[in-house]
Amino acid sequence: MEKDVREKLVAAGEKLFAQKGLTGVSIREVAKEAGANSALISYYFGGKEGLYSAVLEAQFAPIGAILDTVTDSKDPAEVKIVSYASHVANVHHKMPFLTKFLMGEILNPSRFFEPVIRKYIERIFDFLTDTLNEGIAAGELRQDIDVKTAALALAGIMNFYFISRPISRHFVSGGAEQDAQYVLQAVDIFLNGVKQYDRQ
Repeated sequence: MEKDVREKLVAAGEKLFAQKGLTGVSIREVAKEAGANSALISYYFGGKEGLYSAVLEAQFAPIGAILDTVTDSKDPAEVKIVSYASHVANVHHKMPFLTKFLMGEILNPSRFFEPVIRKYIERIFDFLTDTLNEGIAAGELRQDIDVKTAALALAGIMNFYFISRPISRHFVSGGAEQDAQYVLQAVDIFLNGVKQYDRQ
């Protein structure tokens, strides 16, 4: 019962905060959306800001779980990157508000940007740079690439489709299959640009 109420409050917060931002939502609105007593927001989260922090964690935790899995993998760099990309596409499909929270916090950071959002961004960047360095060391990837720039380019390529959804949906149909197809094709194009090819 307690878990159900907490989850309902987080789900209501996800929807409303994604639409209106942290300052545009009242405790009363969240409670009404969740079908719960507004006092429970203070009980479970210590107030509206605590709920917002819990919502951000819920949005980004699946990315952390993916990183936990792929970081420890012994697969070649290319396989690790493709696996990560495939899982991220799935998360974006299942978490439709993720991009709104990410862009909202980047463009207008709340006090939760540093303790919540930044830690996930840094983990992603570390995974990508470490994996690219592994690929270079193994001779899979070109020696002349700037790893930090390449990591930023890869993150941008993967996320642009989801960030630009209001526009991109006019050009390509949506859905989990399309999301995965875009991400995997975009990553394939990137990898073909950084692969080490034998020169005659």
